[in-house]
Amino acid sequence: DDPKNKGGFAYSPFESKAGEEETPDGRTALRSYGSMSYAGLLSMIYAKLSPDDPRVVAVKNWLSQNYTLEENPGMGAQGLYYYYQTMSKALTAANIDMLTLENGKQADWRNELAVRLLSKQREDGSWLNENGRWMESNPVLVTAFTVLSLAQIHDAIPQK
Repeated sequence: DDPKNKGGFAYSPFESKAGEEETPDGRTALRSYGSMSYAGLLSMIYAKLSPDDPRVVAVKNWLSQNYTLEENPGMGAQGLYYYYQTMSKALTAANIDMLTLENGKQADWRNELAVRLLSKQREDGSWLNENGRWMESNPVLVTAFTVLSLAQIHDAIPQK
């Protein structure tokens, strides 16, 4: 019931790669973070939960409240390109074209993500995360994550 983490996902019921924090009532809460929350949404879609299932609604609310392309929410630059890849895959699978943010504004996440990714491409055509956690300093891995994200975005463009 911790408002900052409610609806979000951690790595497992017993571990969060984003760490823990003490709640106002003195309990310990695992911190939710972006990449695992998108992976959680994707898992619920694959499990064929309906869009109005309370768990699906809760994770969508958390994702809306924590939407950013500046970082992997809760993790900073760690796992940033995996975050982008799980975001594009989950939001596409959920048929979400515009993400309604906490302030009521709409995020055109596909356009924003494509612009962000293309602006980060290196001169040799690859992508790289300066933060090497989870092997994201490997340009082959990060470029693969990026190409998968861009393919999800491209495939959603209406064909004329």
